[in-house]
Amino acid sequence: MICVDTETTGLYLQHGCTAFSIGVYDGNTFTHSTVPVSPRSRARTCSHTQEIKDRIRSAETIVMHNARFDIKALCEAGVFSWDDPVDPAFWRRVIDTIHLAHLHNSTDRLSLDNLTALYLEKEYPQEDELVTTVNLCRALVRKLELDWDIAREDGEHCSFRMCGSNTEWNRMDYWLPAAVLESIPVSLRPNLPNARLSRVLLEYLQADVTNTFELAQFFFHQILVKHGDKSEELLNINRQLDHVLWKMEYKGVWLRSQETRAAIESCYHYINHLKQECLSLSGLDRLTDTTIRILLFENWSLPVVSQTKKGNYSVNAETLLRLHRDAEPDSTAYRFLGSYLSLKKYEKKLQFLQSYLNNRTGKGHLHPSFHASGTNTTRFSSSNPNIQQVTKAGNPYEDDAPYVANYLRKSPSLRSCFGPAPGHWWLDCDYSQLQLRIFAYVANEQGMIDAFNKGWDAHDYVARCIFSLRDTETPTKAQRRIAKNVNFGFIFGASPKKIEQTAGIRGLWSTVTSLFPNAHAFIEETKAYIQRHGLVYTVGGYPLALKDYLNKHTGEYEKAAHAGVNYIVQGAEGVIVKRAMRLCDDYLTSEYPEGRIVLQCHDELVFEFPAYFPKKHVWNIVNLMEQAASEYGIHAPVDPELCTQSWNKSVKVQR
Repeated sequence: MICVDTETTGLYLQHGCTAFSIGVYDGNTFTHSTVPVSPRSRARTCSHTQEIKDRIRSAETIVMHNARFDIKALCEAGVFSWDDPVDPAFWRRVIDTIHLAHLHNSTDRLSLDNLTALYLEKEYPQEDELVTTVNLCRALVRKLELDWDIAREDGEHCSFRMCGSNTEWNRMDYWLPAAVLESIPVSLRPNLPNARLSRVLLEYLQADVTNTFELAQFFFHQILVKHGDKSEELLNINRQLDHVLWKMEYKGVWLRSQETRAAIESCYHYINHLKQECLSLSGLDRLTDTTIRILLFENWSLPVVSQTKKGNYSVNAETLLRLHRDAEPDSTAYRFLGSYLSLKKYEKKLQFLQSYLNNRTGKGHLHPSFHASGTNTTRFSSSNPNIQQVTKAGNPYEDDAPYVANYLRKSPSLRSCFGPAPGHWWLDCDYSQLQLRIFAYVANEQGMIDAFNKGWDAHDYVARCIFSLRDTETPTKAQRRIAKNVNFGFIFGASPKKIEQTAGIRGLWSTVTSLFPNAHAFIEETKAYIQRHGLVYTVGGYPLALKDYLNKHTGEYEKAAHAGVNYIVQGAEGVIVKRAMRLCDDYLTSEYPEGRIVLQCHDELVFEFPAYFPKKHVWNIVNLMEQAASEYGIHAPVDPELCTQSWNKSVKVQR
């Protein structure tokens, strides 16, 4: 077993970054290949040694922390070809300590420095010294006014385009100490002696590979002790997708640039309009949390809804929405709160849209990163951009705030920016109410299961139960909204008070628990189990730990038992979706390699095919996704839609 780590000139190996240092540790010996980087081009000036390449290629087991990133770096450095990781066999010898750490304790922050401190009880001074040294080098380059291309937001290098203003730019310049040592005389750098510049990167690289190696040993032991013969099966829930995610990230997704720019222009238009309206209605000269807090609670004397952890009056979206609901219609406060809520939504959407353009490659593709162990519940997370936020959810204020909803109906769809590449179509396959089906199954709420099997919509069914509607009666929008809040209140651990307050119906909780006794019993049993054991298990037996939180009433730290049902349900969703992805990828690889999985968004999978592809593949994909759920005892129909242009315009596929 060897451990491998890489150092690169940035985070995005498909956007001009390069791997300049590779470290290998086998439990006894640390070796490395470090090559110079040109200060003006940020490119390697020579290739890595054949010895280091051969050693990595021939290893039986390769341990890495965040393996797909390091594999990309190794491909860029010529150790592997970019097609090697497409083969599932390639990943059988790769162990990612992030997967190990997540199985060991899913609530841990999975950064290497945090895991090292937590489980190896080691400090990490090498990282601090490297960061300090790099910052001194960056300051020196600026002082001497050298024309070196150091990392900065306004930099010219193509790799800088990918990074936002909050990026720690020094971490993209770890190559800089060696360049300063080579090119700047000692007389011009009295606080940067040769010895420091020559050792600081290698000491950090050695610490990285050593700590990763020792963490792998620790986690292997702990996982075997806890899970025994089931260890490999549980690890495979995440590991089975390494090659699938590689293909998704490497091949990318087509960005509709023209539509994205049009959406950005639309957002700017409404942001400017809404900002002026807010300033006019409020009399403020600027909109900040502080000025809005003073306006609402001092000048207008609106009721305080909640407070922040620091004791300030909250002005978050939930608070503003409640104030908006309670305000007199057409009053100044009502109009201001509605306009301000709309403004914040447009500003958030603008950030997403701009990130899409910043993240695209020269060929017009985005290459999102998908993280199989990125959440506490086994569900995916994604970044650059975050595809999990590009949902097809409707207007969030449609039922609760018509004033806000009216503005947001004019808002451009994020999905309009995505679509199949020229000459291709998308098949969008979405599980029907998967979370609610999982909840009904794990809670053994037979009435709800029967309703699902008969084709009922969960929210309509619960609305009919709550309001005693006859089969011939259709729930109103308001009744359906209340039922929806009850359903997701069950899953997300809302308190009885919260559910009744949201619905505006006193005694609703008593009605609901009498209608769904098994669901209520399951929730209470889950809470009790968490208080005893501190964790829950998904279908398939994957363990999910619950975080501690401060109980404001007792002043003591407790397990977040109210979140336990949510962990079970979302954890099962993650397990099912991952299984579906593996089944579908195996099928396409064998039966129709022209097709591929292009995106994953919660319980929705998007496939890209050549235009006019054979229709039989639609139903084979649907069957495999439904099979993935049925393997865990859950009946979960899949609704397929076809997109020929943009993701927000699709038509249902008829049998």
